Amino acid sequence: MHDTRTTVGEQLYVQQNEPQENSRFDVESFYFGETPPRQELIEQSQIVDIHDVGEVTDSRDGYIRRLGFRTAAGYAYAALVGVPYKQETEIPVMYTTAWWTSTEGHNERTARNLMRLGNVVMMVGAEGSWHDGCLSKLEAKITLSGSAAATLNFTQEVIDDYKYFVDPTRRVLIGESRGAMVGMGILALDEDFSQDIKFADLTAPCFPRKFRPSDALLLASQIYHEPVSTAKLIGKLTTNRLLHYPGTIDANPYSVAHQVMIGPALFSGEAGDLARQIDTDKIIHITCFQNDKASMQKEWSSIFANNSNVRIVPLEGSHLSLADPQTLDYILARNSAFKQAYENNGDEIKPDDIYQVAHTLARTGNH
Repeated sequence: MHDTRTTVGEQLYVQQNEPQENSRFDVESFYFGETPPRQELIEQSQIVDIHDVGEVTDSRDGYIRRLGFRTAAGYAYAALVGVPYKQETEIPVMYTTAWWTSTEGHNERTARNLMRLGNVVMMVGAEGSWHDGCLSKLEAKITLSGSAAATLNFTQEVIDDYKYFVDPTRRVLIGESRGAMVGMGILALDEDFSQDIKFADLTAPCFPRKFRPSDALLLASQIYHEPVSTAKLIGKLTTNRLLHYPGTIDANPYSVAHQVMIGPALFSGEAGDLARQIDTDKIIHITCFQNDKASMQKEWSSIFANNSNVRIVPLEGSHLSLADPQTLDYILARNSAFKQAYENNGDEIKPDDIYQVAHTLARTGNH
């Protein structure tokens, strides 16, 4: 960690008459008005109510604990903590979910697979994912940075319950679609919440710039590819997966209302603004799909052009390919590779330490 690193809030306090080289942060897209962004994030993401939801369940992969929490901003989140039977690393995996999805179905299956590899997992749903029947006054619009702050606050809140076998600050981050976009915020803000993302594996982050009317044509062309990708995906899913996947979509009216409110933040370009604030020592792997027009691989490549620690990899498929079992296999291979590399190199880990091993594991299926 570099001592000279500044927080997002500090970068935004640069005086207007001072040179702002490399500062392209769009404050307006954050809807913060005159309130200092860093202070607002810290205050509004504070957890004011948290409960266990049901009993801790004992699965074949480990223990799963479900929680619900509410922040000072008024938003309610479902969360899941998974503790494997055979833990292989002290560094937990954290993530938040894709747009319109719950903490069940596909997302829970990802958690279980990571637990099977010996990872402690901490997952947070989107705003409105905890249906506790309470309606709170909302103190702020939904932003990706706000979602990132809530996720970081949750992992820090529950870490005390697992402090004897989980690293207090270091984290591995994954995320798909919205989860990858919020992931940009988690990477930019981790130090503000006393955490340190050692490796991020992000899949299909979208709209690194603000939506333009001309993008409607691009998205229309994408619709052509999605049925083909969906048909291929269904063909790859086992019966067990097909039975669990319907739980992926959260159709609760409370959640649906919040998912609609999330939309403007996703299309605002905030993900790209956050990405520009990520410290260059972060090791990041980004997967984009070639027929996923919303991912805008060229835009991400431009943002990270001067960061040798970021690797952007295009794969065949469209946006829904993020649910392809092969996509998860690659994520699991990189997770196993990271654990090996970190065990050998500690905080001096380099990107190639991960990817060379990951390629071998992905080919052999030995992760």
